[in-house]
Amino acid sequence: MPSAVTVTNRRGLLAGGAALAALGVVASACGESPPKPPPVEELLGPLDQARHDSALAGAAAAAVGLAPQVAAELSVVASQRAAHARALSREISRAAGKLTSSSPSETTSPSPTESSGPPPPPPSVSDVRDALRASADNASHLAPATSGYRAGLLASIAASCTASYMVALVPGGPSI
Repeated sequence: MPSAVTVTNRRGLLAGGAALAALGVVASACGESPPKPPPVEELLGPLDQARHDSALAGAAAAAVGLAPQVAAELSVVASQRAAHARALSREISRAAGKLTSSSPSETTSPSPTESSGPPPPPPSVSDVRDALRASADNASHLAPATSGYRAGLLASIAASCTASYMVALVPGGPSI
């Protein structure tokens, strides 16, 4: 006489387990909120530094009496740091979900100041080197704490700043 007990085969057991696992994944995915975008506050400091360094190098390059080779190197540094500022600004906009086809103006017009007296002297090459050293240190400390494109961007900025102050603007070097 045949038994009324049903026998479960291995395929049925595996199919049931897979169905339960899939149901668990779907149920857990429905209850979670979407992942937060990475914070962009960490890029605001390097952005400000890039803008400051670009302006500083540009002002130093425009100094009267500066050797043409030194002025040319400072102009290159100003251009590179302006490019860093644009890249950081684009990354901030992208991460914030506000990427547009045309980037907003990144320069601000200076506010008129009523100062009596001569204008301050232009920054020296040493001032630019010190600013680049600080920017390189900041970017090199932030890069390992981030990932993906942002880590590469910060590492590239650190390398560029380091090369500028250690090679292009080195005292006693080919151009200074």
